[in-house]
Amino acid sequence: MEQSMTAVEAARLIDWLKANGHTAEEATECIKYIASGIQQDK
Repeated sequence: MEQSMTAVEAARLIDWLKANGHTAEEATECIKYIASGIQQDK
């Protein structure tokens, strides 16, 4: 069973990540990972 994240949920996650010390870039990487399952190389 596959579930998807809504735009509102993604926006809330970004806000939470930024409020907890993550950069906008890290928040974007997190959303991309959730959506694709592929972790970005550092």
